[in-house]
Amino acid sequence: MSLCLAASAAGLVGASAASLNGTSPAKLGGWTYPQTIPAPTVLAWANFVGTNGTNLSGRALNAGGSWIVDIGTWTIQSNTAAASNTAIANVGVVATTQNASVIATLNLGASANAGVLANDNGTVALYALYSKAAGGTIKLYKYTGGATVLATVTGVGTPTSATLKLDSATTTIKVSWNGTQVLSYTLTTAEATTLHGAANNRFGLIADSDSVTRFDDFHIDQ
Repeated sequence: MSLCLAASAAGLVGASAASLNGTSPAKLGGWTYPQTIPAPTVLAWANFVGTNGTNLSGRALNAGGSWIVDIGTWTIQSNTAAASNTAIANVGVVATTQNASVIATLNLGASANAGVLANDNGTVALYALYSKAAGGTIKLYKYTGGATVLATVTGVGTPTSATLKLDSATTTIKVSWNGTQVLSYTLTTAEATTLHGAANNRFGLIADSDSVTRFDDFHIDQ
């Protein structure tokens, strides 16, 4: 099966204590911080504002390319993206690199089996799926002719809305939930060759037999 998814701080150095009760000044300590914290470069983004029922296939994102629907039917519903109730339904966009992060807000109903996808080259991919099982479960998968679970975390919570991020900027893959890293997995040399080559540059959304979850605020960052 194809998965064609497409505070800045001044240099803070320590201080010296003033003489107190006749004691000598003492150095308290020293730290050096970078002058700036670089913001990520947004390679593509979409907010899914549009008419209900609009098909995403071929539709331009707000910036960064056009959607490629691989499996299922993806449409706009109440200014969010929704998938048909299809196994491994996915939609993606080609980025300019394979070293990036994919982020989306998941609006979750009573059930969910949905997430984000990265490093697709037409036949292989990485993806993270959230479900409400076991107090909220996230699984990181690789797809190489079949799906294999690489890492799992449970008990992340069952909110009605949350942000899921899959960071594939290096061969150490990280998954964050509402801004907190909850999983990491380092690709083996063989996996890196298969999943992290120059052609693995499609990032997107995935819903496995889930027509309930709605997706919003999608972006690919580098």
